[in-house]
Amino acid sequence: WRPVLSSLASVVPNIVVIVTTTWLIVLAMRITNRAGDKVKWQGLMTVIATAVAYCLSALPVGLFYILEPSIQDPILYVHFRRATHAILNINVMTNFYIYSLTVQSFREFLRQRAALIGRAICGIRGGGEARISGVRGDKTTSTAGKNTTSTLHTREENN
Repeated sequence: WRPVLSSLASVVPNIVVIVTTTWLIVLAMRITNRAGDKVKWQGLMTVIATAVAYCLSALPVGLFYILEPSIQDPILYVHFRRATHAILNINVMTNFYIYSLTVQSFREFLRQRAALIGRAICGIRGGGEARISGVRGDKTTSTAGKNTTSTLHTREENN
């Protein structure tokens, strides 16, 4: 039973991802056609690339579990297992690059945050005052002298 269960455990998640991705694409196309809008390929490409990255990263783990009963060498077993699980973790890392390549608003968000961090670092090193603005609020940090003050204003407090 172990090879059958291992095969199911590795195949079923991929099938679920493929089916739900296809369903989301068809649903998005129907909704945009009804509304008379154009299909937003940016979002569709993000969904497709994320699903493909997951399926490709999960395949080696599935292969490992299918072949696991036949692996006799303990060293090969350990290295094969580690390698397949490391490849699975690549999926998490690829999401950042997929979003960076396909989502313009994510790229703009990264640019803004990088600029803010750069200005904050330069302001703090210079002994002056740096103001970091964010989605959740503003943070002002003063480093003049020995007294360092920090205040955080949330969006709700400002409104």
